[in-house]
Amino acid sequence: MSSNPLSEALGPGFQTVFEVLANEQCRTMLKNLDRPKTASELASTCDLPRSTVYRKLEQMVDAGLLVKHEDGSSETRYTIDFDEVVVRRGRNALELNVVPKRRSASEQLSELWSGVTAQTKSD
Repeated sequence: MSSNPLSEALGPGFQTVFEVLANEQCRTMLKNLDRPKTASELASTCDLPRSTVYRKLEQMVDAGLLVKHEDGSSETRYTIDFDEVVVRRGRNALELNVVPKRRSASEQLSELWSGVTAQTKSD
């Protein structure tokens, strides 16, 4: 991702993000995520099997491109979690940086609290 030797431990690697973005089904799903959507909504909108949608959603979450919202009361919703993906030619290799979506402090706190609430309900 960057010249930082710890970048692989801190986030998804170049290959992970690149493979997701190179996949046509993933790109189609990203184009259709204009608002938080469930896997069922994406399967219908993108005309893809649900099993494919679930697999691709998890790949995009792992790549740091989507965030998964679980509130425990309804289906999980997914939203885009980046503003841009930048690929640069570095000294010895290509470097990739996923620029996270800008959020206010209250949005960040709300997301954190939702995650804590969902985790405590599942325990």
